[in-house]
Amino acid sequence: MGNLRGALALPLVLALSCGSPQKGGGGKTGGDGTSTRTYQPFGIKDDAKAANQAVILGTDDKNGSTVLPLPALPSKGLVDAMFVKLGISTASGGSTPVKLSTAPNTDGSVQVGIYEEMSGGTGAQWRAGVWVSAFVAANFLNKDLTDFTFTASSGGFIDGASASGLMAGGFLATMTGAKIDATATMTGIINPDGTIGPVGGIPEKFLGSIEKGKKRLGYPIGMRWSKSEATGKLVDLQQLAKEKGAEAVEITNVNDAYQLLTGKRLPEPVPVSEAEMTLDPDTTKGIDDKYKEWQQRLSEQWSALLQLSQAGRLPATLTIMARYAQQTADQAEKLHKAGKLPAAYHKMLSAWVYAASANDTYDILAKVQSGDALGAVAALSTLDQLDSMTVEVFEKVGAIKPATLGQHLLMITTFQAALRGWGFKFFAADAIKTTKARLMSLGQASKAELGGPEVADKIVLEVAPTVLLIGRTVAETMMAKDELEFEREPSVNYICSIPNVKRMATSFNSAGVAGINYFDTLLIEPLAKEANMSMDEARMRVSMREPDYLVSYMLARITQVDGLPKQLRDKWRDSSVAWALLSLAGSELAYYKASELVAKYYSLGVKTDAVGKADTVEHDKAFTNMLVSAERTARASARAARIATGGIPVQAKLAYQLASSQRDGDLADKLSALSSYWQSSAFSQTAVMLARN
Repeated sequence: MGNLRGALALPLVLALSCGSPQKGGGGKTGGDGTSTRTYQPFGIKDDAKAANQAVILGTDDKNGSTVLPLPALPSKGLVDAMFVKLGISTASGGSTPVKLSTAPNTDGSVQVGIYEEMSGGTGAQWRAGVWVSAFVAANFLNKDLTDFTFTASSGGFIDGASASGLMAGGFLATMTGAKIDATATMTGIINPDGTIGPVGGIPEKFLGSIEKGKKRLGYPIGMRWSKSEATGKLVDLQQLAKEKGAEAVEITNVNDAYQLLTGKRLPEPVPVSEAEMTLDPDTTKGIDDKYKEWQQRLSEQWSALLQLSQAGRLPATLTIMARYAQQTADQAEKLHKAGKLPAAYHKMLSAWVYAASANDTYDILAKVQSGDALGAVAALSTLDQLDSMTVEVFEKVGAIKPATLGQHLLMITTFQAALRGWGFKFFAADAIKTTKARLMSLGQASKAELGGPEVADKIVLEVAPTVLLIGRTVAETMMAKDELEFEREPSVNYICSIPNVKRMATSFNSAGVAGINYFDTLLIEPLAKEANMSMDEARMRVSMREPDYLVSYMLARITQVDGLPKQLRDKWRDSSVAWALLSLAGSELAYYKASELVAKYYSLGVKTDAVGKADTVEHDKAFTNMLVSAERTARASARAARIATGGIPVQAKLAYQLASSQRDGDLADKLSALSSYWQSSAFSQTAVMLARN
């Protein structure tokens, strides 16, 4: 299921227009040209959009913010990207120079240039790393990707994204005009919230870089003990560096990377307290009401399942589905009793999907076994009422005329839930067609042939995945409707700038496409070659275990997709608020889902079991530290949002509360917690960007 989100909670007494923001108060000016200012809600626009400065919000616990001067002219820097070269029985490391440059950009377009010495010298993973590092560096300064021109130039042949953390720190250095230390370098992948994730081959990378004169070497937090690709043994990076006359430095986030490279540290938002991330009473009651509605729906499904189970009529696969529904419902109840309502709602929705899908699958099976193949197809068609359902929710959200910031954010979050539902519906369409054909083919078999338990379970294995897709589509779509009801809160008056929303969407879209291309080279292309299938066939196979991949893939291309998106665009028109916010919602979702997939399969080295559930993670200590860092960043982003807009977005609070509950679960839940913390930060950052624009 998708993560829960809510509307922006702001005091009723505020009544501001984005056209006439309140200004910030004066503050102290430092010798380096920085100054500290205090801002009223929506007072950051002029300072934050000025090309010669950046505003970092909430840099002290009294809600002061730092105004940072930026170079007016193009700025250049040189970093050395570490690499590891794997041989048949050996591994060696080294580094290659990368020239970075940034310059103010005034035309509103995305300009990220990747230059190579030889044709095809940079691989898709490297290129994606450049895009994401530029995006994160700009976001750290509360700037759009479109505010700067970014270039990265490398020699020879280079690929992989393990230098993306280095480049994010390097881009920050050129954006602020800081000098880069030629003796410093690092490795680590940049995450969408600016934290640094784990990578492999660090001992070899360190040795190769030290041979080239590097003295200060950064590594991702939690990876002090890293596996050597040459020996397979764990190596203490601190001791390795010390023995070679160098220093190993643990890197948590992009600011640590900046400090490693420049010897300076940029101001950062101070996190709000955990208590300040709690939900307001109205939202809490709204979620509780919806939880009870889904609980009642589950109860109706469960009574039918219980009768079938007691009669011994459930095939093995449906028994497993029913058991999972029961276990998930029990977890939901425990969470509900503990007052953890977002997580309880999430679990109850998931329990309903499995219980309803088990019942619906049994109904189809019963018709097949009775010799009524046409009835089975008709039953599947009855479930497939997805077109009208998805269109209805999009039109309901698109009809909103947002006059407050909360309503803008509400449209974004409900569009995202609806887009997830549409993505699963799109995926389900082919599965439904294939399953119907399979059901019709069974019409030629006799009742005796179809009545055995082994045959029954084979039929279930054909039907259940399709029915589960339909169930997930229904749940995501209904979640969007639920959010429209329980995420209503008073907020400040606000009318967005459609051109600026489109710029934001373009920035996210560019980074999202890069992330999807990276994942394609990481998993899709190798699978297609190994299984001798087309890329599209490989995409569909991966999507069976990772449905979010297909959603992300389509949303990264939402402006070019035919069908429902094109119909909505034609109906609403390109210049409408509804289409602008839908584009932003889809682009953000594509970017974050792509980042999650890369983190899962590349950075963390997650392995899954036979049914696709995560059961091991290669870099477990690094993962633990990533969760800690992501949690803190979510609260820091919340302070920035509160200063920019007057309140912490309830979407951010909902995602944060969900993550806090998920952290106590199994590995799959912990991975979801990381995603939820990132989404919490994302909603706070979106609120800041809307205030700035």
